[in-house]
Amino acid sequence: MSNALVLQHSPDFGPGRIIPVLRDFGVPIEIRQLWQGDEVPGDLDEVRVLIALEANHAIADVNDSRFPYLAKEVSILQRMIAADRAVLGIGFGARLLAHSAGAKVYANVKPGAKPEDPPTPMPEYGWAPVTFPFPGGTEPIVFGMIDGTPMFHWHSETLDLPKLPAPANPPPPPAPPPPTGNALLSASRGTKNQAFRYKTRLFGFQYHFELTQEEFEKIYANQSETIGRVLGPDAEKKLRDETTRNYTRYARAGDRIMNNFVQYLHAY
Repeated sequence: MSNALVLQHSPDFGPGRIIPVLRDFGVPIEIRQLWQGDEVPGDLDEVRVLIALEANHAIADVNDSRFPYLAKEVSILQRMIAADRAVLGIGFGARLLAHSAGAKVYANVKPGAKPEDPPTPMPEYGWAPVTFPFPGGTEPIVFGMIDGTPMFHWHSETLDLPKLPAPANPPPPPAPPPPTGNALLSASRGTKNQAFRYKTRLFGFQYHFELTQEEFEKIYANQSETIGRVLGPDAEKKLRDETTRNYTRYARAGDRIMNNFVQYLHAY
């Protein structure tokens, strides 16, 4: 496996512990800071892994002329998807990957108690445990993961799992339905589709497993308005306390995911 290209959208959400894991495997890394004006590359010949990170964006920003790099990013993601070349999307990067594969991305809401009641927004910010539907982690990238592992969440949108295009001439019933090409890897109480695999080498994680302690400090310092608005005036202290309590277990689990990812790419 040769170069890993990291697309960073915000100074608050860097690649974190992804970098040392890739270096441990001898993978050359290039980081493009898109909000700083770095170009989204057009030539992907030397890119074997594309990693798209979190952003202070909604999926609608793809069509916003203020952020021209997002449309370019969709274009290269579509090329990676068509070739089933390795992609890891985290946070907004996961939703952008799903969008690029033709899946729906939309506000995370809870249906009203009655059909006529409007849905209630369900943004998911802060710490919450996740579960893994494959017993023992039989999907290689989540091998060894344990239900209830605390992960960090930072999103108000969610996604449908991308699916393979339907066959032009499907066999008549009772033939089995055509394959979807996807697997649900992880869920949480607030978000069903937390992590997924599409095709063989395309992975999206809506939660964050990659953040360093320094990046948590940066998020809490620079995103205090969002924290107060979504979680309440005393939430920042609670988040800091939970980070202190969870970080060792969190970092160990995140490093396992990333090590699994790189080893999987070497094998497949």
